[in-house]
Amino acid sequence: MKRFTLGLTLGMSLLAGCGEDPVTPPPGNTSTGSAVEVSEVITQDTTWTADKVYTLKKYIFVEGGTLTIEPGTQVRGEDGSALIVTKNARLDAAGTRERPIVFTSAAAVGERAAGDWGGVVLLGRARINSSGGVAAIEGFLSNSTDERVRYGGTDDTHDCGTLTFARIEFAGYQLAQDNELNGLTTGGCGSRTRIDYVQVHKGADDGVEMFGGTANLQHIVITQADDDGLDYDLGYSGKVQFLVVQQNSTVGNRGIEASGNKSDNSASPRSVPEIWNASFIGSKRAPGASGTKQEGLVFNTGAGVKLRNAVVAWFADQAVDVDGRASVALFEAGDLSISTTYFYGNKGDTTTLPYAPNPVKDSAGNTTQADSSLLAHGGVFREPDQFLAAALRNHASVDPQIPGALDLKAPDFTPAAGSPLLAAENAAVPPADGFFDASAQFVGAVGKDNWLAGWTAFPEN
Repeated sequence: MKRFTLGLTLGMSLLAGCGEDPVTPPPGNTSTGSAVEVSEVITQDTTWTADKVYTLKKYIFVEGGTLTIEPGTQVRGEDGSALIVTKNARLDAAGTRERPIVFTSAAAVGERAAGDWGGVVLLGRARINSSGGVAAIEGFLSNSTDERVRYGGTDDTHDCGTLTFARIEFAGYQLAQDNELNGLTTGGCGSRTRIDYVQVHKGADDGVEMFGGTANLQHIVITQADDDGLDYDLGYSGKVQFLVVQQNSTVGNRGIEASGNKSDNSASPRSVPEIWNASFIGSKRAPGASGTKQEGLVFNTGAGVKLRNAVVAWFADQAVDVDGRASVALFEAGDLSISTTYFYGNKGDTTTLPYAPNPVKDSAGNTTQADSSLLAHGGVFREPDQFLAAALRNHASVDPQIPGALDLKAPDFTPAAGSPLLAAENAAVPPADGFFDASAQFVGAVGKDNWLAGWTAFPEN
């Protein structure tokens, strides 16, 4: 992994380039034929075209206007670079299945690795539960007074732009604990933001992290992240459908890490998204074997979820972990609920759901006492007792039959013919609310039709 330089250099405008016209970049950017080096900020409407390869030389801020990226365009990031779209700007990056947009490392093929560059950051004006309603995005905390890295506000419909049919590869970096760049990072993006058909592959920290806001996610693939697959906190309350998270045996921490606000576990809005049709795939590594601790779903510091039609399988340590009083309180209030979900082979157990004993943590995240009195009525919060109640229609002893899910080079998350995941009676019906696809009456992210085909990729380096 490479360590980023945190100096933020300001400049004036950027380059563009439309159609077949020659590229004439402004001062500070250089172009040689089809290669364009990007080293200055963007302050006005700009288009990156598919006949060019754009190399980010450092942190590139989109300070104003809309950055449009054409289908089939490749954007490469050098060490110490990232693309940051501020709350005063928009991204319009709409690829196609046949011509996805690829954000990748500037290193040569065969030499690329997680953490080569900083990924894509989208910032908006939707609500977050941080004190004062605004915050600096992680990865730039040492520059927290720079208005360009701040996000949050009161507009839950704010539009950060469009990111569709796009791959983000070999990105992310953990600068310090709780200060990292991810493959895709959003802060305070609102519900008019469109994030659909996006893959994050081999990121050095989380695959996708949602800091507050209400942005919705659909058709998301997160493969072999060094840390968590989907990480959400600070009051994220969007909707998610068709989500794949896959870990390998040596890296990867949690399929989901859900947090509220570590300083105030009851801060509003609460981190309670609604998630339908998800597949969380561990490594099937033997419990106790060397490697990062791997857990399926973890909810702490006052975070919850409404999860339906999911698979949580083959995680080495835990399947689901409700950690601390604040998240248990959400469970008791109905804001942390999991149903029509298949748990299988987690911690090597194919008959039940493992119990995840936890200490209680205070608002600062410090351990205070054991979890012997978590429930309001007294008693230990035991995940198998709570999540295997018959009314929830969850399963822990039924093989989901996804034979290609563990393949790291050419995975296939499509259930085998005859899999219980494909039986409509085992699934709940998604809401017909204009976002969710109500026809997806199956369990897991993929039904009979493999929507990953044609635009995803799984390079080793």
